[in-house]
Amino acid sequence: MNFGLPNPEKLTKKLLRKRINESCVARLGFQIRASQWEAAELLGSRCIVEMPTGEGKTLTTLLAACSLAAAGRKVLIATANDYLAARDAEWMSTLYDSVGLTVASVTTSTPRGDRKGVYDHNIVYGTLREFAFDFLRHSMENRKEYKPQGMLAKFPDEVLILDEADSILIDEARTPMIITAPVSRIDPTREACYRWSSATAKGFQHPEDYVRAGGSGQIALTEKGRKRAIATKMPSTMADLTTTDILHSLERAILVNETIHRDVHYLVEEDSIQLVDEYTGRRTAERNFGGGVQQAIEAREGLALTQESQPIARISVQEFTARFAHLCGMTATAWEDREELLRVYGVKVHRMPPHRKSRQIVMSPITCRSLEEKWERIAEETAMMTAKNRAVLIGTRTIAQSEELSKKLSEKELPHVVLNARNPTSEAAIIAEAGQAGKITVATNMAGRGTDIRLSETVFKSGGMHVIVSEAHAAARIDRQLIGRSSRQGDPGSARLFVSPSDEILSQGYGQQEADKFLQAALQGSPHWLLDKVLSAQKKVTLQHRRERAELAARDETLAEAMLTLGLDPHLDPQQERH
Repeated sequence: MNFGLPNPEKLTKKLLRKRINESCVARLGFQIRASQWEAAELLGSRCIVEMPTGEGKTLTTLLAACSLAAAGRKVLIATANDYLAARDAEWMSTLYDSVGLTVASVTTSTPRGDRKGVYDHNIVYGTLREFAFDFLRHSMENRKEYKPQGMLAKFPDEVLILDEADSILIDEARTPMIITAPVSRIDPTREACYRWSSATAKGFQHPEDYVRAGGSGQIALTEKGRKRAIATKMPSTMADLTTTDILHSLERAILVNETIHRDVHYLVEEDSIQLVDEYTGRRTAERNFGGGVQQAIEAREGLALTQESQPIARISVQEFTARFAHLCGMTATAWEDREELLRVYGVKVHRMPPHRKSRQIVMSPITCRSLEEKWERIAEETAMMTAKNRAVLIGTRTIAQSEELSKKLSEKELPHVVLNARNPTSEAAIIAEAGQAGKITVATNMAGRGTDIRLSETVFKSGGMHVIVSEAHAAARIDRQLIGRSSRQGDPGSARLFVSPSDEILSQGYGQQEADKFLQAALQGSPHWLLDKVLSAQKKVTLQHRRERAELAARDETLAEAMLTLGLDPHLDPQQERH
């Protein structure tokens, strides 16, 4: 990216603060707190600042951006999604203007031809993926001007501020950012193989026909499974394929059936697959599964198969953020991963206390014998809370769960709204009403990032918002983030976790076979032991994901060194996707 930089007005720190304070009061109607200025000062160093939900991280980020940009630095602010990038840039534009700074946003809908103009501003909002993709595209366009070792140079004067830093540096770090190009149309032979594999996979059983290989989770056919596959009738169009190609295709179809589920990992809309991010609950624009997985899903759903693609540029979160001389960020949940953030990114985590003492009541978790019992008890607690004129926010892990719980609430004649990736355009309107008396909002993690739920006076006097965590997430800090939606800025409020032996975290942590045993044991009596199993599973999965991130970084470093030795660029030279 060829960053331009308008010369900002030279202001002393004292005058900068004065102008921003005056502008904030005049244009937004409130004053900046001392704790926000303190946090902004910390962002002047390489660190992550953890501030409780509702403490004003968006405004704190602006304060830091103004100070850094006024010193002549280019500032990129990476938000959790396009919606927040566009919203924050527009909302804060008057404050930036008051100190002579320009601001813009870049999203997936920004035309390619307009992007250079966007980056000519002092401050640019966008997602990390958009910044990285624009950087890779610029590098590809200008490749002939550079040697491989110097193409992706560091940015000596640029600042990267991460809003919701843990989401970007931890959750998204397991998925490299890849630009692909179609290499071929699906020919009749390969399409027949995808569709045959999808149909055949449905009848294969574990462990007779296939096993899960080691800790990788990959599928391997047993001897019995291979014989069964070869004996299964195939279309004549598959005659030119090798046995190895056919068996690999079948293993991939089985893997898709086992691990990738509709209304959990993706939606089917307008006859196409749209991915859903497991941590944010939002659709992920312009992203597809690679390695033939996308086509395997399309075959399973009976859709037209899209073109297979070839990676042409690739960079990881770790590699891209390392190119900025100054990296800092904000979040409400980073403390659990402070050691990894320091080791991998060289950023310390500072915790800011709330400016008002928390009045939050975290109620004892409730363990249930079955999923049906859990939905029943959640509905009962919801009815009890709304009868007291309180507002209720129920967090679900997936789209499917939000809709399953919605049915239960409807059976109980409890009016409610559902917020998930099917209705992202309604997010602002739903959140605006979520703090009203008797309001019930069922939401995936979409309601947990970058949004404020303001309580009505009636709800405030009645005890505040009650948050229900309907299922423990793979990362405990995601649960903590959701719980933080109640009791913001010293408001009253409460929260409770519900668990059942059907919760996916148990199969993720212990394996499906052991999770099935938990389910049978829970049905025999009171599962008082279940909470410990869930919390232990969370720790296991967190460690597993941490290892995966470390292994990805190590593989990237080893491959990069090898490719540079050969005179190739590890990010821009065509290569197969690495898993």
